[in-house]
Amino acid sequence: MSQGKFSSPRPHREEEREIEKAYRDLTRKKSHKTYEHKVTAEDMARAAQPLPSEKDDVAIPNVDANAEAFPTEDAFPEMFPNPDAAPAPAEPVPSPEAEDRQIEDAFRQVTGQSVKPRARVGVTFDAIPEEPEAEPPEKNSQKPQWKNEVMEFYQQNSKLVLAALCAVSVMVIVCVILLFVRSAKDPYDEKILSNVYIGDVNVGGMTKKEAVSTLNEAIGTVYSSEDMVIDLSGTQLKITPRDSGASFDAAGAVEEAYAYGRTGTQDERDAAYKASKTQPYNIALLSYLNLKTDNIRKFLTEKAGNADMTLVQSTYGLEGAEPELATDKFDKTAPTQTLVITLGMPGVGFDADEVYDQVLDAYSQRLFLVTVEDVQTLKEPDPIDLEKIYQEFYIAPVNAVVDAKTGKTTPGSYGYEFDKAAAQKLLDEAEFGSEVRIPMQYIEPDIADAGSFFQDTLGEYQTRATGSDERINNLRIACESINGRVVNPGEGLSFRDAVGQLSASRGFKTAAEDTGMASILGGGASQVSSTLYCAALLSDLAVTNRVNLSQLPTFITNGFDADVSLTLKNTLSYPVRINAQVSGGYVKVSISGTEQRDYYRMLGSEVVKTYPAKTEFKQYPANNPEGYRNDDMIQEGRDGCQVKSYSVRYSRTNSQKITSDYVATSNYDPVTFIYAYVEAPAETEETVETEPETEATEETDDSWVETEGDGEEETSAA
Repeated sequence: MSQGKFSSPRPHREEEREIEKAYRDLTRKKSHKTYEHKVTAEDMARAAQPLPSEKDDVAIPNVDANAEAFPTEDAFPEMFPNPDAAPAPAEPVPSPEAEDRQIEDAFRQVTGQSVKPRARVGVTFDAIPEEPEAEPPEKNSQKPQWKNEVMEFYQQNSKLVLAALCAVSVMVIVCVILLFVRSAKDPYDEKILSNVYIGDVNVGGMTKKEAVSTLNEAIGTVYSSEDMVIDLSGTQLKITPRDSGASFDAAGAVEEAYAYGRTGTQDERDAAYKASKTQPYNIALLSYLNLKTDNIRKFLTEKAGNADMTLVQSTYGLEGAEPELATDKFDKTAPTQTLVITLGMPGVGFDADEVYDQVLDAYSQRLFLVTVEDVQTLKEPDPIDLEKIYQEFYIAPVNAVVDAKTGKTTPGSYGYEFDKAAAQKLLDEAEFGSEVRIPMQYIEPDIADAGSFFQDTLGEYQTRATGSDERINNLRIACESINGRVVNPGEGLSFRDAVGQLSASRGFKTAAEDTGMASILGGGASQVSSTLYCAALLSDLAVTNRVNLSQLPTFITNGFDADVSLTLKNTLSYPVRINAQVSGGYVKVSISGTEQRDYYRMLGSEVVKTYPAKTEFKQYPANNPEGYRNDDMIQEGRDGCQVKSYSVRYSRTNSQKITSDYVATSNYDPVTFIYAYVEAPAETEETVETEPETEATEETDDSWVETEGDGEEETSAA
């Protein structure tokens, strides 16, 4: 059995003799050996080894309280032989080793303990002679009488004496165990003393496990998740847990709390226990935060020495969901986004050592905001360019458009902006670090959908449709070719391209262009182009090309005719549509769109020069098939002239004339008067008279003709 705190020392030789004697008493046998121990060098070395300390494990035998304290004859019959029984046959003498084992077994049965055998080096065994049977002491014996009486009592009551010895041994063992348990018990019932605080958390009266649980619940992972914010008069620095290494060691802090009142001298322990009844004992968190203090100091030193590192520039952006701006999906009730401008903070200087101490103090108090008052402004953020921000987020409204050829409508979209004047006022009043919120606004397009494109008539004009059926046919085909044509903003229209080739395959016929003019294929088409020209002038469309007829026509006012080479351009903000038809004896052309003008137009012209017409006579035989008689007019002539045309603006409010805009100057050749000269009978000599030619005279015609398209005296503008 190994020696420990409560182990018995190794039995000496005297003890061995007692054990041997106990064995003889139990077995009724006599020992047949003697021990002679010769001390060797190995024994000396073993004796020099120190005894085991109190820290060694102690094997304490288990004591069953319900077990019998003493061996009985029923439990161990071999230990109590029947004295009346016949003597047992002589047993062979056991070997020394076997006898040692028997002695050890007997000792184990008596005491319940094991005996570690000694080494047998240098030990010899000699036979021990049997002791003679005890004889009654003689009166003249040399032994004292009391010893004889003790030996006699022992021999007569060996069982009782042995049982008493066993009982005493058990009682000693139990007392030793109780003493150990009493001395090992914690004086404070394994709980932390009262009024012990870790930070601001009271863990007094708790077990270690309860204290750790309470700390984790109160503090949790706040140190490993919260940033330490350093407010430098508005400019903020942040130390993340990753940079600081902050993480709370709850178990370590609890160990220190538990040690309070359990360490030091007995007087110090008693003083701590007494103080805990009335006074709090605080344990700082700082020691258990695992802070990387070198990193924190380096961070603060770098920031304090460089203004650019603490400088924060202004930022901006849109907050909220982007709305749908297309007119076919637009929801007027949908909220707009908000432009958020966060003003920057100036770069500052500060005392790094002072702030470092404040940061550590905040960590120890479980605070994550340090406010530093003594700072110096070193550099301000860049000024805010509001115009740049406006252009970045501005979205222009888009009007709906119609395809000029297919007539398909493309919906428009709403615009998006913010009030720059209001935003600038808010920025002027804002301070560093503040937030300015500016709501965005919708911009409604002029033309949201195709249904509102052509609600207004911008200009209309009409001319009288006269002449042969062939000419009327040509007028209808030309009107149908341009009817319904859409011209989007910025686009142009060519009359020749719109009408196409004036050919028989397209249904055109040969007819006079105008009264007194020669007949051509498609004659009359110029009347439609001239009527369109006047409607375009009244609508404020731009005329990019116009050529007047060579001779002054009769179907329109002087100066407002145009041949088929006419081209126009839509310079308005929205599309226009051309409407053309032959109806009620007139060629009617109108232009529809969205009216935004506060005025209307009328057309006028004046003749500034005239070129007199010539007179000619055409000779016919007396009996001519045409049936002409002498002096019959074959062709009506017209004087030529130079005409200036104007477009006059009038107010829609009071119809007062605003201004007269020059349009164009047109020159027309005269048309010769032709009369018939019928030959006399054969006996009469034929003569032909001609009028002498007259030169054109320049004159100013003071007359002014204005019209809005009454069909009699039409006017036009370039």
